[in-house]
Order: sequence, then structure tokens, then C-alpha cells
Amino acid sequence: MRARKDYSGEFDPGFRYEDLSKEALVRLVREYALIVHLLDRSTLIAVGMRYGQRVVEEIAIQEWQGASPIYTERIREIMRIEGDGVSAIFKCLQLDPGFAQHYMDVEYELVSETHGFFQLRTCGALLDVEPFGERAIRGMCHHIEDGTFDWTAQAVNPRARIRPVHRPPRVPGDRVPHCRWEVIIDDETEPVGEAEITRMTRGTTAAGFRFPPMKDGTPHIPA
Repeated sequence: MRARKDYSGEFDPGFRYEDLSKEALVRLVREYALIVHLLDRSTLIAVGMRYGQRVVEEIAIQEWQGASPIYTERIREIMRIEGDGVSAIFKCLQLDPGFAQHYMDVEYELVSETHGFFQLRTCGALLDVEPFGERAIRGMCHHIEDGTFDWTAQAVNPRARIRPVHRPPRVPGDRVPHCRWEVIIDDETEPVGEAEITRMTRGTTAAGFRFPPMKDGTPHIPA
């Protein structure tokens, strides 16, 4: 069947993603990555309205600690991302829905397999919180990121760590890039270990779900 460039026309009860063209899938993936942020905003705004900023930060840390190590492993599996160096970490970040492309304009600098940098030339998430002042900025760019970045990197290498070179609040106020981070793999780094929320998330049906082959028999996980 000819690949669909969109979903105009009649309803198809047997529709699957593989019916779409590459261009249509790219558009859909872009929107899905942004939807992750919309879901996060709507949930945490509701939490903040009822319980305040401190609870927002606590829940956000648990949310990303619980999910990112697991979805990083799944992305590595389906995209055949091998190795445990900085390049593998960067590949996973390039595909991470938390770094929705264009909404988060991320640039990478690979120095070696044990050292690298990434920076957000622009960050949609920062632009969302800046109007609420320094407390909200520090909550996201300090407390939440300090509580989550290492868990994401250590899903690839338990000896990896991510530390800020600079980050918001922006000084001056129009500073670009918005933030810059250093990634180091060092044998002396103490692994953060698996968080309890990650262990609990592993027990969910979503974490263990396996997709069936596509319509043409192509396996979801490449051989």
C-alpha cells in the first residue's frame, strides 16, 4: 500500500504508524516529543497550584528518575545504540523526548569517549518558567536537573556524571546559550544506583511492554 503523507480522507480502522510516510512520521514524532512537555506542564501546574513549588520539584525529580533510565534503555535497544561512552550518552539524549528537537535547541561537543559538552542554545522549558522569577528557574535548572541528569546518563554508564558549566538564572538576561553542561566518565565516580521509583516503574506494564512486528513482518526490535 502507498505510504500516507497525512491522514486526510476516509477513516481506516486498520491504520498503523507504518502506513505513514517518513515525512509524516517525522512530523508526528516532533509533536509527540512536544506532547511530553505539555503533559508535564499540565500535571505539575496542577500540583503547584495545590501544594506549591517545593512539591513540584520533588514530584518532577521522581517522575524523571522513574522514567528516564527505563526509556533510555528501550531507545538504546530499538536504535541499536552500542557502547557506554559519551558518544552513546549523546546519542540517547538526541533521541530523548525530554529534549524535544527545536523546542530544545541542543548542541553537542564530543571531546573523547570519557569527556564532552552539550549546551542548550535555546530552551523552551526555561522560557516557560522565566516569567515566574528566580525561584521557579532555580527549581527547574538546579534542583530538578541535579536530581535527574545523572540518572539518565548512568543508564548508559554508571560512572558518568553531568555537571553545569553555566546555567540559569541567565546573566545577562538574554544570555545565549541558555546553559552549558559537561559530561565526564571517571572510574572514581560513585554510581547513583537505581532509585526506588525506577525499580517500581520497572514493574509497570508500560516498562515491560513488547511491541509486535509491523504489518510487513519487520520486527520492532532489530536483529
